Amino acid sequence: MDNRIFSSNISDSLFNTTLIVTTILENPYLMLKWNHQELEGNDRYEGFCVDMLKELAEILRFNYKIHLVGDGVYGVPEANGTWTGMVGELIARLIVNYDMIEKDAI
Repeated sequence: MDNRIFSSNISDSLFNTTLIVTTILENPYLMLKWNHQELEGNDRYEGFCVDMLKELAEILRFNYKIHLVGDGVYGVPEANGTWTGMVGELIARLIVNYDMIEKDAI
C-alpha cells in the first residue's frame, strides 16, 4: 500500500493549482454583477458560491476560474446517450482526462 496517499494533505495538493469551476447562472448562488461588462474573469460574478470559493481559495491556497456552461443548463440526456449542459461538459472533460491517463500508462 502507498502511504503517500494517506499522509498527503489536501491543502498541499491544491497549493497554487488553478481549478476550473464549471457552473451556470443561478440566483443567489452565482450571478452577474450589475457592471459585469466592465469587469474581467471571476470579478464579473457575485453570489453565495463565489463567496464560498473566495474563502476556500484563501484557506487552501488555490486559484480558480469560473466557467459558465455555453447553453446555460444543468444538463439533460440526449437520445444518443450524450448529455447537454453542465453535466455534458463535465463528462467530456472526464473522458479527455481519462484518455490522457491511459496514454501515459502505455
